[in-house]
Amino acid sequence: MTAIPFFDQWASRPLIIAHRGYRACYPENTLCAFAHSVGRSDMIELDVQLSADGVAVVFHDENLTRTSNAVLVAAELGLTSLALHDWQLASLRRLDIGSWFIAADPFGTIGHGMVDRRQLIECMPQRMQTLHGVLRWAAANHMPLNIEIKDMFHSGRNDALAAAVVHDLRATVARNLAIVSSFNPDILRTCRQMAPELATAALRECSHPPDLVAFLRSLGVCAYHPADAITDAPLVQTLHAAGLHVNVFTVNNPVRQRELLGFGVTGIFTDFPDRGQSHLF
Repeated sequence: MTAIPFFDQWASRPLIIAHRGYRACYPENTLCAFAHSVGRSDMIELDVQLSADGVAVVFHDENLTRTSNAVLVAAELGLTSLALHDWQLASLRRLDIGSWFIAADPFGTIGHGMVDRRQLIECMPQRMQTLHGVLRWAAANHMPLNIEIKDMFHSGRNDALAAAVVHDLRATVARNLAIVSSFNPDILRTCRQMAPELATAALRECSHPPDLVAFLRSLGVCAYHPADAITDAPLVQTLHAAGLHVNVFTVNNPVRQRELLGFGVTGIFTDFPDRGQSHLF
């Protein structure tokens, strides 16, 4: 069991949470993006799904095409589906999930010289990581993680994914460094049933559920992670009065970051952890 409540580890300091790692300058959810978050952020957010053979892996999209060379690898392997849950770990590990970033330059950071193209090329290829492997890395680097469990409702494997995440957390020394979040409240309930000691957080994007505080208490979470667009000062005050932490996603504008910190939020998810630190501390 965690010795102290999860967020109490940082006293009153606001947290800069690197969204999928330092994804503005490095390909998301890769060891490259995670390594460059060290020293720039207080925590890393990442996403997990379940491979066809039941391994929790770190990847955001249900479909593999946006951030990998899955079309090419699928043709080589004779695979017809491009959905992650249809691929076994050995096949997923053959993917290059990093080189797409150099061509796409999704945040314009290569073009603006924030990151060197040659440095990125030297980091390639980047391979998909298991959650277990990233937890071991986090423990070695003393880096807290926010593990977002993706909703795999299309494959009907949410319970299996929750069980895999709990297993990996209990199997590594990083379990006290991690909080689990999800948009799906049933996933959070399953995690808490399996591991009552686990720190959890509820994610919401478009609107708040009715009777928000009662809803969060029914889930047993210690934090609420709302989208920036649905966050205001009264919300933060209400949740703080209920003993809940508030971490807001995804905030890249320094002016808005300062405003949210003025509301008293616990942390901010951002694609630019460097930008956040230079403006906030």
